[in-house]
Amino acid sequence: MKRPVVDYRKLRLSNITSKEYRHLLLLIGWIAYFFMYFVTERLIPESRCHIVHSPVDDIIPFNEYFVLFYVSWYFFMAGSLLVFALYDIESFLRAQKIIVGMQIISVITYIVWPTVQYLRPDHFEYTNFCTWILGIIYGVDTPTGVCPSLHVGYTLAVLSAWITWNGVRLWKKAFITIWGFLICISVCFVKQHSFTDVWAAVVLYLFLEVLLFWRNIKLGKRRLGDRSDGVQIRDIDAMHYVMPLMYPNRCDNEAYMKLSVDISKTEDYIKKYNENHPESRVAIFDIIIAAMLKTLRHRPQMNRFIANQTMYQRNAITAAFTVKKEFRDDGDETLARIVAEDTDTLESISFKVRDQIAKCKVQDDESTDAMNFIKKLPAKHCIGAAARFLDRHGWMPKSVIATDPYQCSVVLTNLGSLGMDIGYHHLMNWGTNSIFVIVGTKKYKPYYDKDGNVTMKRVIDLAITLDERISDGFYYGRSLRLVQKLIENPELLESELSKEI
Repeated sequence: MKRPVVDYRKLRLSNITSKEYRHLLLLIGWIAYFFMYFVTERLIPESRCHIVHSPVDDIIPFNEYFVLFYVSWYFFMAGSLLVFALYDIESFLRAQKIIVGMQIISVITYIVWPTVQYLRPDHFEYTNFCTWILGIIYGVDTPTGVCPSLHVGYTLAVLSAWITWNGVRLWKKAFITIWGFLICISVCFVKQHSFTDVWAAVVLYLFLEVLLFWRNIKLGKRRLGDRSDGVQIRDIDAMHYVMPLMYPNRCDNEAYMKLSVDISKTEDYIKKYNENHPESRVAIFDIIIAAMLKTLRHRPQMNRFIANQTMYQRNAITAAFTVKKEFRDDGDETLARIVAEDTDTLESISFKVRDQIAKCKVQDDESTDAMNFIKKLPAKHCIGAAARFLDRHGWMPKSVIATDPYQCSVVLTNLGSLGMDIGYHHLMNWGTNSIFVIVGTKKYKPYYDKDGNVTMKRVIDLAITLDERISDGFYYGRSLRLVQKLIENPELLESELSKEI
């Protein structure tokens, strides 16, 4: 038999507020509700109540046998809450939070807008066990305080906890769902509630579900608040939650960092690698791209972005880089894009880079084609406003995201290939890119040891622009040291991206 997750044998009044038992405090809501319910029942006369009736009530026949499902509600509620309390505290909290919310809203409703229904039959056509139970219920429970129906509302609250509990088998969920459905419709067949009371309870439940658990609501495979290209960071600390609200634009929050990398061993590695792999040669730029992608894989905060003042963890690891089709003043420039997989190595990443460069030399990338098409359309300001709105809310079509370089984890440009030194590139308010890397020229640079002796080393400089709202300098600094280590020791990139360093 499954053991309870909490040992209630140690429960005492003195320790009920402890972390282990404080979830039980939500049960106090039942005591407060029943007290207020009986007060309203006694103090509010029927003459003040609004009559609740729906045309659907005239269609639904009276059926005394549904009282069996109606009274099974007591076993449904007590048994479910007991199981939750013993074996899944999260389900208990979920159900009880919705129940307490319903109790508060319903009591206020019963006081501000009291209701009554006159649907009960004057007499029973047949006398049997079911009508005998109904007679008792009619005698004890007045027909006032009926909208919304808490019989239905509580059932939905408990049912949602059962359905979202991962530890329950599918057939059990199906059985409990059918049971809960029969309880909900039974209130109309035994004429305890109007159809209006039922749909009012459903609306109240949905309102509380969204209010309390909107972060956990899923739309298909995504939770509410997630984007097609990223998952919302929900356990973020207060400072990083507030910063996007105070500083909403990415371009206003650029942090600049410079990295000088010793490539003396790297160049030896490239020479030896290319001699051994003449058909799959690598260049320094391939190694820098691979180092960035591996760092993004193992330093997840580097692969985050802020959109619409909310922080997200990107679903994929992607890199974009500029390609000059012809080295002329009027030569076209285009942007290539690669998607990294956990199984990628330096060799496979280099192949992807070469493949993209080859394609870009002879044809436009898909994002350029899209821009050329937009260029021909009228009302450019309306198109721009609509595109920015879609981009800000994460509603941009996947086909656009898949080809837009500024929707990538990192954008790189190799100024060294043009004989130029580094300079810092700004980020874009458009898209989701939060890292821009400029690669400079290879050069010799003096290094001084502790005794003042100078050594000339072959280096390459990287200028990195980051969104400072995403993480702190300590995290960024350690991440860039990892990039430096990987470039200086490229043999580490021969293993799969997912392999720890």
